[in-house]
Amino acid sequence: MRINIVCISVLVIVVLAADASAASSRKKYFSKPQVGVWYGPVTPILDTSEQVDSDLGGGIFFRYNLPWESLKIGLDSSYQYYDSKGVNELRLIPVYLNFLYLLPLDIPIRIQLKGGAGLCQVYMEPDSVTQWDPMFMAGTEISFPAGKMANIALRIDYLCIYEEYLDGSTKNGHVINAGVSLYFNINL
Repeated sequence: MRINIVCISVLVIVVLAADASAASSRKKYFSKPQVGVWYGPVTPILDTSEQVDSDLGGGIFFRYNLPWESLKIGLDSSYQYYDSKGVNELRLIPVYLNFLYLLPLDIPIRIQLKGGAGLCQVYMEPDSVTQWDPMFMAGTEISFPAGKMANIALRIDYLCIYEEYLDGSTKNGHVINAGVSLYFNINL
């Protein structure tokens, strides 16, 4: 919780200190392919939170422009490990494609909506089960340029690991990822 408050405070200070005169040139930075990393809290929610505790996670991503100016396609992956006070342990490695839509707002920050699907490697203890499950995601990202080459963002993603298709399974996995991203614009 403390790291969330620090991250949000830093983000607000940087946004307020951003140079308003650069607003017109900001959009072109977001229309380039991007590669980046994120780090922050990963929190199981709903039934998943009864089994394992929150922790920290991180990931990498790549984004490429589509012919429409406000759309990008992204490839994301992350590593998330969850422990508990009991014997349960969960490790997730989601790999998914997503579409990002840049909201057409003329403000110094950029707001993107995300949605996608892919696969998630799930490793569960105490059963020592490893499997790949389908997953879906939805999220949002608030970002701003930190120079011509880099962007900083606050991201929040919801992941649904679809397990109800398995015999005997009655629940899906639900996780919220919140973190700070640093990504770089690539000149291709």
